[in-house]
Amino acid sequence: MNQKQQINELFIVRALAILGVIMVHATSYATVELATSSSLYPLYNFLNRFFAFGTATFIFLSAFVLFYSYYNRILDKQLLRSFYLNRLKYIVLPYVIFSLIYYVVVVFPLSPDNNSFSGLSRDFLLKLATGKAYDHLYFIFVLIQFDLLFPFLLRLFQKKKGLVKHGLWIGFAIQWAFVFLNSYYFRITVGTGSIALSYMSYYFLGAFAGVYYPQFVSWFKGWKNCLLVSLWLLFGCLYVWIYYVMRVENIYYNAKWYTLFWNLYTNMAALVLLLLSFWLYKRFPAWLINGLIRLGASSFGIYLFHMLVLRFYRKFDFSGIPWLYHISVPGAFFGALLISWIVVVIVNRYFPWAWMIFGRSPKHLPLKYNGSPYNSRRITEKRQSIKHKTTPY
Repeated sequence: MNQKQQINELFIVRALAILGVIMVHATSYATVELATSSSLYPLYNFLNRFFAFGTATFIFLSAFVLFYSYYNRILDKQLLRSFYLNRLKYIVLPYVIFSLIYYVVVVFPLSPDNNSFSGLSRDFLLKLATGKAYDHLYFIFVLIQFDLLFPFLLRLFQKKKGLVKHGLWIGFAIQWAFVFLNSYYFRITVGTGSIALSYMSYYFLGAFAGVYYPQFVSWFKGWKNCLLVSLWLLFGCLYVWIYYVMRVENIYYNAKWYTLFWNLYTNMAALVLLLLSFWLYKRFPAWLINGLIRLGASSFGIYLFHMLVLRFYRKFDFSGIPWLYHISVPGAFFGALLISWIVVVIVNRYFPWAWMIFGRSPKHLPLKYNGSPYNSRRITEKRQSIKHKTTPY
């Protein structure tokens, strides 16, 4: 069996992506509740939109890891069975459990007293089947759709190797064909974010990067890095601006412009974060890199859990005192991050069934050497014992 070397920097990309997700969710209420005349409103709008790269980056990473790990392996019945079994255990089961948790926490208290158990059950199953049991669970539902599609794409790319090189424009073509068909034909107004076709450009970009990983990373050098970062910042600022004028000045553009700026910005963000992770891993101190690696290892569980923290945090009313309200926004970010992280770490460490709710937890982490002979020996032993397995995303 052809096993690939683990790419340690991907843990850092996951950490940066989950920070983006929590930032968007922590600032979302401020962009709605706060008066647009507030001097801090532009900051909240910036944080809410500029950090909106998290879920797109996770989809990119999912495709990257899968195609990097499986492209040179024979797709036989045993491998296919193992793949689907792992996805059922580490993706689908946590999705079902957390869908039920969020449905009970959110829907039950708001349901009329005359709602029957059978009615609630049907409503839950419908939301489960469409990724709508709670706002952020659409992402896990999209991952499941891509997991169903993956073996077919893998077989196609293995048979027609030249097709992989065209993956970049094919992904964009499929995604934007869906955008236009939906705009003029399907007219789905709610829930398009739960449909995998809305994210094909990220998935095909990840597939391309995973298959051609060495060439892909080495290609970004010198002026190409500068061009990528410049375009990332340009489209990021355009994306922030188009939301700012909508929220503050009530100037609305065609919905496709919002989709286009977000699509271009977040695709480039995924690449920037990947390249940034290599730069950080080489140059930043061990304590910071090891913290990011640990955060990245827990990111799947944190993603599932953090909205529960925000749900209860927002029961407190901070609106009466302006300075307290502005403190409450970073409080929401750090509270959701730290509480979720602590819960995931404790559950993974002390409960053997943790995989059922938080997915697979890496047995060993590629921690960076910090200069101590003891730590050097310990980390070397850990690295030697790493089993190269694909991670949940």
